[in-house]
Amino acid sequence: MPGDDRESATDTAPPDSGERRGAATSQGAQDAMSLSLIRQHLQTAGEHVGDLLWWTLEDARITRSRLEAVWADAGLSPNFLPEAPTAEKALKTAVREAQTGQRDHLIRLGKEDDAELVFAVLAERRDGAGNVDAQQEARITLNRFARTLHTDAPQHELVRAVSDGYDRLLNTHTVDDVRRALVKTLGSCAAITLREHGGVYWVPAPYADTLRRLQLAVSNIGRSRLDLVPIHATPEAKQALGDAARSALNDDLSALREEIEGFLKQPPDRPSTLMRRLQTFEELRAKANLYHSVLQVQVSDLETTIGELAAHVEGLLNTTAAS
Repeated sequence: MPGDDRESATDTAPPDSGERRGAATSQGAQDAMSLSLIRQHLQTAGEHVGDLLWWTLEDARITRSRLEAVWADAGLSPNFLPEAPTAEKALKTAVREAQTGQRDHLIRLGKEDDAELVFAVLAERRDGAGNVDAQQEARITLNRFARTLHTDAPQHELVRAVSDGYDRLLNTHTVDDVRRALVKTLGSCAAITLREHGGVYWVPAPYADTLRRLQLAVSNIGRSRLDLVPIHATPEAKQALGDAARSALNDDLSALREEIEGFLKQPPDRPSTLMRRLQTFEELRAKANLYHSVLQVQVSDLETTIGELAAHVEGLLNTTAAS
């Protein structure tokens, strides 16, 4: 079972020695054995109520075209894919990466408008008396329309690092992009987070096929993996998962109530925002019905509360239309 927060996704560099490779192989064998034992104890009598899952993302940077192919081959909806990389995001990520670990240099945003994005590379100097002087050494400019970089110091070490990173990231998704795609897909499967900070999820049985398609996709992204443990209908499993499902529904309901109360004090500018909230209420109803059918979970006053919140939203919509 995962003790570490396996959702915290990082690119893992290849081992730099045979000893480390051997240790990784040994750990992998231990993990596989542990997972096998878990499955052996949990795959008992009773209907399948869903799957426990967690994942590890390693070497998970992937080009847009490759990610689209992996997703399509697994039969997953392209709606769950992250937005395609943009020149702005590529540059800002490259700047952030190049800045990491620097002590005497800073990269600061100097200008941002519809035509260009400009960063300045600054050198900091300290005189020992507590004074700091910053002097600009280079300028990096992104032409948004041409998606090209220009600089007045092409040989500057940090400028080269930013430029190389930009070229690499312009058509490449980061590990965080992949993680967001996983979370979005799981969200469509009515997944419940079983740990406060994520990392371990339960997905109801009706989404078992989608979940296994996702597992296939993840296995084809670098050295990543998504582990599944089928959960069957024992009294203990249904009690634990039922409590988690009820808590998740209550959290969603509380967040919606707080948001609608804010709308009543300050209505949103666009009616489309209110229309989306009505759709959210329907999605919450569907999720509650799903949890009830699988685990017999009931949330007291859920339907009444949703009805009251929906009435507030409809009232705001009518007021907006009248004005």
